[in-house]
This record gives sequence, structure tokens and C-alpha cells, in this order.
Amino acid sequence: MRYLSSLTSVAFLLYAVPTVVAAQTITQAVGLFNVFVGLMLTIALLAWATGFVVWWVRLGTWPSYRTEAITIMEWSVVILFVLVVLLGIVQFFQEHRRAAAYIVSTIVLVLLIGAIVVIATKGKKEVKKEEQRPPPGPPR
Repeated sequence: MRYLSSLTSVAFLLYAVPTVVAAQTITQAVGLFNVFVGLMLTIALLAWATGFVVWWVRLGTWPSYRTEAITIMEWSVVILFVLVVLLGIVQFFQEHRRAAAYIVSTIVLVLLIGAIVVIATKGKKEVKKEEQRPPPGPPR
């Protein structure tokens, strides 16, 4: 009897441990993603500040090359916007797991159906009939 209970507890641990480990891995991945996004936000802010300083310093010089500074600032604002949107999406997925699972499963389903349609349409090739030439006649 004792052997059966210990075997049952070992079986339960083998069943439960991957779930706990997977949950920690997802939590760690989200934490690592947040750290990565934070570093990228810092780099984007520094890039914008550098572009602004370059734009300000080159005021009144010839050739000024101020357009490069404006380009740096534009790209850093784009990166900031993208990172803020990514953070918003991650926060939504963390707070609303069911809705996020529904959205992700719908996107995967649409992509899967699209892939099936693309593969099915590429499989059908039109067979072009060779142009029939009249039979060769006597030389002229």
C-alpha cells in the first residue's frame, strides 16, 4: 500500500512539475522582454537627444547637415512609438489572458487557412497547349 501511494505521489509530481517549470519560463521570458524593451527605450531616448544636440549645434554652419540630425530624431521617435505599442500589447496579454488567447488563436487560424489556400493554388498549374503548327507542306 505504501508503495502504491509513493508511486502515485511520484506520478503526480511528474505530471505537475512541467507545468510549474513552464509557468516560470513564461514569467522569466516576459521579464526578460520587459528588460529588453526598457533598454531599447533608453537607447531610443538617447538617440533622440543626440539627434537634437547635433541639430542644435549645427545651427548656422555651412554645410549644416542638419537633415541627418532630423532623420536620427525621426527614427528614434518611430522606435519609441513601436516600443510603447509593444509594451501595451504585452500588458494587455498579461492582464486579459482569455481575450489574448482568443486573439492569438484567431490569428493563427487565419494564417493557417491562408497558407492552405496559397499552397492549394500553387499546386494547380495551367497546362499550356503547344501551339499547333500546320503540318509541313511541300517546300516553296
